Amino acid sequence: MAETAPVDEQQERSDVILSVDRLSKQFGEEEVLDAISFDVRVGEILTLLGPSGCGKTTTLRLIAGLEMADSGTITIGEREVTGERSLPPQERGVGVVFQEFALFPHLTAAENIAFGLEDVDPAGRTSIVEEMLDLVGLSQYAEHYPDELSGGQQQRVALARSLAPEPAVLLLDEPFSNLDVDLRVQMREEVRQILK
Repeated sequence: MAETAPVDEQQERSDVILSVDRLSKQFGEEEVLDAISFDVRVGEILTLLGPSGCGKTTTLRLIAGLEMADSGTITIGEREVTGERSLPPQERGVGVVFQEFALFPHLTAAENIAFGLEDVDPAGRTSIVEEMLDLVGLSQYAEHYPDELSGGQQQRVALARSLAPEPAVLLLDEPFSNLDVDLRVQMREEVRQILK
């Protein structure tokens, strides 16, 4: 007779939006990740801490589908996205803000935000872009190019671009490290408020 999990445990599992189970990755002879596991529930913010080279960025790249795991599983929502069921990055429902923001220099702030919305009709795309610009406090900078924006403003555009497609999971890979100390503290609080 099969056992079922208690109702509380089933409810607890249904709140998990991201599950990493025994994830391992090697580059050549160097073992970067050795069977790491963690869960993130809906509404939680999880921070990966550790010294440079310990595998934080690799973990994020594996979740996003930019690298392939050697073993272990990643589940986003109800879907396993690794192994035989591996999904490409664009189908995982994951947004990523990189350390260097990766904005397209030839596109305005609005165009950068709209970049990942090619499947949305033009009117819907415009509405989403306006909503995202408002959310990050940059409505008046819609037509500015990245080189016309401060570091903090560029970071907010990158955040808005990642949030626009409404990802299930948002990954931030040291997005504050290129900012000066005072701006770093301010942006950390602003991003936390935006995410909430």
